[in-house]
Amino acid sequence: MGLSRPAVIELVGPAGVGKTTLSLRLQTSGHARRGTMWFVPRPALLRSAIRQIPTALTLYRQTGRFLWSEIKHLIRLDALHTAVRTTHRNGTALIALDEGPVYTLSWLQVIGHRRFCDGPPLAFLQRTLERWVPQLDAVIVLDAPDPIITSRIREREKPHLVKDRSSAEIAAFLAAYRRATERVLADLQAAGGPPVVRIDCSDDTNRLTERVLEAVSVHAH
Repeated sequence: MGLSRPAVIELVGPAGVGKTTLSLRLQTSGHARRGTMWFVPRPALLRSAIRQIPTALTLYRQTGRFLWSEIKHLIRLDALHTAVRTTHRNGTALIALDEGPVYTLSWLQVIGHRRFCDGPPLAFLQRTLERWVPQLDAVIVLDAPDPIITSRIREREKPHLVKDRSSAEIAAFLAAYRRATERVLADLQAAGGPPVVRIDCSDDTNRLTERVLEAVSVHAH
């Protein structure tokens, strides 16, 4: 890891596992700066939108639909990449992404148009992964048993598309999300990606920040 930029990690895992809470804890404790693709400067978004026009046209030709939600995710991810790539230390030693490339490419497979799962591989998705490889120092995979995550999804105020579904439906969604995440992680590793650290979030949540920092200190070099 060079001295000119902060270490960059991505926190990934099913909804309700605690990614956002953890990234906010890391930020408020002063250990990290939180990074999310939903809070990037508008000029960066505009430039990213222009760069995604060819992708939008390709998807339209393949599906016959303008996939606005999917393109919006790709635009914001591209803008986040620019923000991370151009960030210098300036007192920030660590950036924790709770919605980065692994999250976005997993979301596209599970919630996006079926074109992201069916048919021949999409070349621009591979290029997206390859662009992120030099920027990521570690991926932290957070997970817990289905009953725990199901309870958290139902109890939290934040909406989710399976929040009011049955336990079986939520379990099926979680399984699909985990499969997609593992596919993305495998592709990331094949492209020369960073270490993957897995942490069980079933209990001892008060020590979760410390466990993540310990993992980063070992792997993000």
